[in-house]
Amino acid sequence: MRPLVNRQRRSDLIFVFSILIPIMALFTIIRFIPIGDTIITSFFKRDMIRPGKKFVGFDNYAYLFSDPSFGKSLLNTGFIAAFSMFFSVFFGLFLAVEVNQKQMKGLKVAQTLFFLPVIVSMVPATLMWKMLFDYNVGVINYILKALGGHAIDWINNEKIVRWPIVIISVWKEMGYNMMLFYVGLKAIPRDLYESADLDGAGRWAQFRYITVPQLKPITLFVLVVSLIKFVKVFTQAIVMTSGSQSSGNIMKTVVYYIYQQGFSLHSMGRASAASVVLLIIVFLLTWLQMHLGKEK
Repeated sequence: MRPLVNRQRRSDLIFVFSILIPIMALFTIIRFIPIGDTIITSFFKRDMIRPGKKFVGFDNYAYLFSDPSFGKSLLNTGFIAAFSMFFSVFFGLFLAVEVNQKQMKGLKVAQTLFFLPVIVSMVPATLMWKMLFDYNVGVINYILKALGGHAIDWINNEKIVRWPIVIISVWKEMGYNMMLFYVGLKAIPRDLYESADLDGAGRWAQFRYITVPQLKPITLFVLVVSLIKFVKVFTQAIVMTSGSQSSGNIMKTVVYYIYQQGFSLHSMGRASAASVVLLIIVFLLTWLQMHLGKEK
């Protein structure tokens, strides 16, 4: 009996490794090797046009932190990521709780409508919102003027254009977050809510003391995934400001700064250094979120 068990275990291990090894090899090729190459390149002066490279140590990093444009891109990215993450998680949870109610009619239709923005490509979605925020013919300014307000130049003002980008990001991702929270809500035992009903707990009390604690793992996952998505904001900023007076330069994010350094200024060393800084920021924020999540 023992040799049969060992043979079965050996067969299972061979099967597992035969599946994992190709996947890990592919993951190493498309992930770890490029990351390692980027870190190495950040210590060199390397031009996309001219061959060769020169070791410059931390000069690329020194340039980044002395460049006001990089500092501004960090602030813009932080603003967009923070508000987009908060509102997408908030509305995602709110929608999940609402569609989870048994008495809601047209549940499948509602879920489809809320999830539809997720599958829409970012470029046409941003173009649609850009038309809505247009200074001259946008519906949003038309509504503001109809209510007695004034038209706002949403696109050509660096501080104001952040909000349309946040709105686009939230609209695009809250349906995905809703589905994750919805799965988590379905996993919560109904007995907990029934016991709370018998004890006289209202809907808010049930949400606070049952739903929120039970959704803690899902919430932590959604926060981390949303953070990683939003710190890489690029398409919304470029498409929203392209063709305006700014020609796409008014709204710089970190990813746009990396793109500009690498493909416009042909400085792959500085672009790689900015990429490493972004990687460190994402790692630290993710670690902080997971650490705080474990403490609560």
